[in-house]
Amino acid sequence: MRIRWCAPMAVQTACMVLGIVTPCLAQAMPGIIPQPVKMAIQDGHFHISSDTRVAASGDARQETTKLIDFLAPAMGLRLALLDQPTPDSNLIQLLLVSPPDNTLGEEGYELQVTPQSIRIRANKPAGLFNAIQSLRQLLPPAIFSPQKAEQTQWSVPCVRITDAPRFGWRGLLIDPARHFIPVQDVKHFLDTMAIHKFNRLQIHLTDDCGWRIEIRKHPELTQIGSRMDFTEMQSAAPAAANSRFGGFYTQEDIRDLVRYAARLHIMLIPEIEMPAHTGAAIVSCPQLGLYPQKLAALSSDQRWKAHEWVLAPRPESVAFMSEVLAEVMELFPSPYIHIGGDEANIVHWKQSDEMQDLIRQLGLKDETELHSWFIRQLDAFLTRHGRRLVGWDEILQGGLAPGAVVMSWRGQEGGITAAKAGHAVVMAPTSHTYFDFYQGPAASEPRAIGGDLPLEKVFVFEPIPPVLHAGQAKLILGGQGQLWGEFIPNPKHRDYMAYPRAAALAEILWSPKADRTIEQFLPRLKDHLKRLDAAQVHYRPLK
Repeated sequence: MRIRWCAPMAVQTACMVLGIVTPCLAQAMPGIIPQPVKMAIQDGHFHISSDTRVAASGDARQETTKLIDFLAPAMGLRLALLDQPTPDSNLIQLLLVSPPDNTLGEEGYELQVTPQSIRIRANKPAGLFNAIQSLRQLLPPAIFSPQKAEQTQWSVPCVRITDAPRFGWRGLLIDPARHFIPVQDVKHFLDTMAIHKFNRLQIHLTDDCGWRIEIRKHPELTQIGSRMDFTEMQSAAPAAANSRFGGFYTQEDIRDLVRYAARLHIMLIPEIEMPAHTGAAIVSCPQLGLYPQKLAALSSDQRWKAHEWVLAPRPESVAFMSEVLAEVMELFPSPYIHIGGDEANIVHWKQSDEMQDLIRQLGLKDETELHSWFIRQLDAFLTRHGRRLVGWDEILQGGLAPGAVVMSWRGQEGGITAAKAGHAVVMAPTSHTYFDFYQGPAASEPRAIGGDLPLEKVFVFEPIPPVLHAGQAKLILGGQGQLWGEFIPNPKHRDYMAYPRAAALAEILWSPKADRTIEQFLPRLKDHLKRLDAAQVHYRPLK
């Protein structure tokens, strides 16, 4: 069999410009997103039919079942699963490597397709799963359809792929706090993430206009705090009299989502905002507010406009939020728990006699140090329970536990400071990763929060700033795209805001930095959008 090892993309682009046909360009390069580290095109195809068998044993068997599940709807058939490979051809085999192959890590894989067989190797089940996503993209786009695709030949081009991600944190964020996202819509979003090999989904569960997670020790948080919705509040459509919007996830809903995401090798990371963005909590539990007696004397409806939008960081509030986090940890196995920490309007603490007394009692200098004290209490609580605190870059002030993770959103400066101080960092700057921003002129786009973030700007995002030396650069865990929910009222709009920008981010976080150009990405993206069409993802069309 003749193998065509493909030249780096920069070389390929130059050859095309000069009219030179290299050996690897004689046969079309499969357009996988994110682009694999190394791919060689070979002659021929493997054809999947009702006679094709799938073989695996041990822990690989579960991933093999997922492969069969992924292929079945569009193919209209379920491939037979064998415990052990047979000497016959027409076989797809999944193997876990022992001893491990150090070049593949926990999420990498090898995928070899010949006319006789498909063979996948990985160290861990996550690697097998990622290989399955590449295999799906090698098939005709109709394979992503939830219904049987008629008159389609399910052929896979013969290739040899060796692949592993550049970063371990490849994330997106959704915001049911501002506008509640039903469980089924979250699952749809997770399905699309899996196609692109994302492995983290941060869920912004609480904010000023909504508390979206059941806490059994404090049921009032959802009884009151879930009955508001920012997107509906600012809608031009008239609301029915005495109507209430919103919603929340029961604890069983959360367990269901955690299981669903885990099957896709995606970690769900809960975010419980504090000390600011806590309006829904304060309205529900006035004892958290700066003036609890004033708030308690009001009806819950009156409290929405009567509080200061930041909780009082007294020890009782620390205890309350610790109780909340204890239940959150029971539901989410993630080692990471996000506590927000951003945009605290601490000027209200300066105006409070009680908070000024607390600052003196704790031996602190000012309100900034009080903010840091509060964050450190929750940091210590999570650390005692074997979890790692994650917070937006404002948590840097005042010092953190060594295990805390800083999510840098106000540019990359906070991430640079954190990495130089020895903290792990997730880069999530507004400039390149806020997918609630406009993608073009506001007059021609659905409503967004503002800003300007076209696809091309996402594609030039680089998570590792050049000012960091090699040791500091290792502390950059990866990056994350944010879909804040103020103006995202439904799943179609969410898809539109996410894709294809999230496809570009997926490539940034997975593929090697070298030779990456928008010129070689866009042709693959155009083919990839056919897959999203089949998967019923309502992306923004390329202009």
